[in-house]
Amino acid sequence: MDVQEQLKESEVTKTSEELKGFGSSINEVRAGQKSVGEVDTIINSVETLLKGGQLNTYDRLMSYYVLGQACNTKKCFTQDPSQAMYNHPLVMKELFCYRMTLRIADEVRRKKIWTLYNTVQGCEYQAYVHLGNVYDHLGRHQEALHSYFKAGLLMPNDYMWQFNIGFSFGGMFGYYEERVQPFVVAKAKELLKQFLNKPETTQSARDMYRRISGLKTPASLDEKNVEYGTSEEDEYNRWVNENYLRLNGYNEITPASLYSQDDSLYFDSLYTVKDAVNDSYRMMSLLNEIKQEYVSARFMLYSYFKETGKVHFSDKNVQLADVLDYSNYSYHVELAKAAFRSLYSLLDKIAFALNGYLGLGINGKDVSFKGLWYNDKKGRNIRPEILNHSTVISLAGLLFIRNDIYGGNEYYLQAEETKNLQKVRNAMEHRAIQIVDNGLMEDNDAVLTISRGEFEEVAMNLIATVREAVFCFVNAVKHIEYDKIVEARKQGIVMEEYVNDVLDDEKV
Repeated sequence: MDVQEQLKESEVTKTSEELKGFGSSINEVRAGQKSVGEVDTIINSVETLLKGGQLNTYDRLMSYYVLGQACNTKKCFTQDPSQAMYNHPLVMKELFCYRMTLRIADEVRRKKIWTLYNTVQGCEYQAYVHLGNVYDHLGRHQEALHSYFKAGLLMPNDYMWQFNIGFSFGGMFGYYEERVQPFVVAKAKELLKQFLNKPETTQSARDMYRRISGLKTPASLDEKNVEYGTSEEDEYNRWVNENYLRLNGYNEITPASLYSQDDSLYFDSLYTVKDAVNDSYRMMSLLNEIKQEYVSARFMLYSYFKETGKVHFSDKNVQLADVLDYSNYSYHVELAKAAFRSLYSLLDKIAFALNGYLGLGINGKDVSFKGLWYNDKKGRNIRPEILNHSTVISLAGLLFIRNDIYGGNEYYLQAEETKNLQKVRNAMEHRAIQIVDNGLMEDNDAVLTISRGEFEEVAMNLIATVREAVFCFVNAVKHIEYDKIVEARKQGIVMEEYVNDVLDDEKV
């Protein structure tokens, strides 16, 4: 892009000044100087600007950022933060706007519009912090932490990303295993304490600190870390933890910690109604299947990344026609495709488990992750059995993951990153897919052509999304079970159902 084009894309226009005024009005609403009704006018005005489609890059960037701020402000003034926001339009739009802010930031760097670099960094930083807050409130805690960490890479010394991590740890430490909860609480105290006297710190944050200040924490935060060797097993474990693919919530916090090296995510306990112990065992059995299939698919992907490009002996003497399509045919590619299919099927297994657990009554053969949530085909009416769990944020998080993957009638539902996921899955299951070394994705009626790099990016996005779905599933059940046990204890003694672990040498 030449200098003239760059200047045009970064030019301050009349629209820019209008957007600046909207930003000031939002701050005045937050300060109580204007009514929250002012935000509706801003939302409508900015959406009209975006639909017009005549904005330069700077105005598009600021439009999405301001619209995200407007949705966030109205949500904070009108919604109870203790409630799970199932498909709440303000939350969906806020999520979409911050994601679009990040996409435009990527576009600026890709096109090398250097005149916007400083502006982009500030908007990008704020978008990551706010995305983290949205994810955290949806029970998508792992994605929240990744967003905060990305913000920290942009502005390491700013307090917002650190403070929000502390707030997240303080509010969510109960979702971690008991063995690491003292470390999580200690990190929360450490991060929150240094910002308690800042004027920006909310009363809810100060209350949070007071609630956790009396909890026991270790004398030192120095932990024992694993020292990976050069064996195949060590290389695999390093890859898993460095890519945050362990079914272990502590993996995000300290990937090298000894506490992060096992796939320990599980139900703490299940409340068992008298004479219904088999229901608990069935839920545990379903989670066993989900975890085992996940870790197996994870190793398939690892094997693909490690061995791709090498000829496997099973591919020798297999006669294939060279039709000059440059497609990669090999056992390792098929291994990656098998992992892809397996990971996708896990979402339906989660839906199957939830169908029984929540008593939705859907015929088993009709259960799918896409259709579980609604009692109508157009997907507009969420099942009342789901809405009854009004405070189970991780259940709402699962619904938002469903939206990210499958989308819906509203333009802002589906995540841009998962659109390629759908294309790849459709081609893999129903048509043909050709993985080539280089080139742009090309889709026709018969074949989807995709570069090796893009296919690998889609595969890693899929496994990260499925991992988050497993966490949301387990955490939702933990929350519901906790509520059941609290209620039952009011009536008398409660016996909780515990089982032993399957030994590693029994996994044959």
